[in-house]
Amino acid sequence: MLKILAVCLAALAFGAMLSLNSFHLPIRPGFIAAILMIAAASWVKQYWKRRALVAGDEPNAAERSVWLWMVGTALITGFVIAVLFQPGSEVHTRTGGTGGYDSWLIFGGMVIAYYILRDKSLQRDERDIAISNFGTKAGYYALITILTIFLLSLGFAPHEQMQRFTHWLIANILVTLIMLSCLVQYVAQLISYWLDMRNLRADP
Repeated sequence: MLKILAVCLAALAFGAMLSLNSFHLPIRPGFIAAILMIAAASWVKQYWKRRALVAGDEPNAAERSVWLWMVGTALITGFVIAVLFQPGSEVHTRTGGTGGYDSWLIFGGMVIAYYILRDKSLQRDERDIAISNFGTKAGYYALITILTIFLLSLGFAPHEQMQRFTHWLIANILVTLIMLSCLVQYVAQLISYWLDMRNLRADP
């Protein structure tokens, strides 16, 4: 379980570093993230193939997709959160410097990585459906909770503290809250897969 949380937090942190241009590279940060996701998907696919031959405990196609969406969503979320915290990001400009292009580049990398990892021959079984339903419920409750907190903040915060909250910033915060709820959903699903595997190993 710690590995799941560590991967999620690492992806969030890496996305944030990309938005801050911490690496000082001459290409768009979203393009860097997309290339890394595609390369990682290719490597992981070969790694899981070897695990299937050696140990037989590789994740199925449904679990692989959840891993991919968790990492990709965390990258975009970390990137957007860091952008929104930067002074001046509330001013919507035509220069493309507010991170929109990079978010779409990361999403494009997620789609390509999905097609690399997917296995058409495998279908979701009853366990996958139950775990998906559990994750959806966890994400729903998380979304309701964080939306309630944000809406109460908007309604009761002092006026002088709300000067920065333009329509553009509020819209992007709402999108970010949706992505955070998706992260909760994916993490809940992966933890469920982990618990299920641990219970199978514990059975005599």
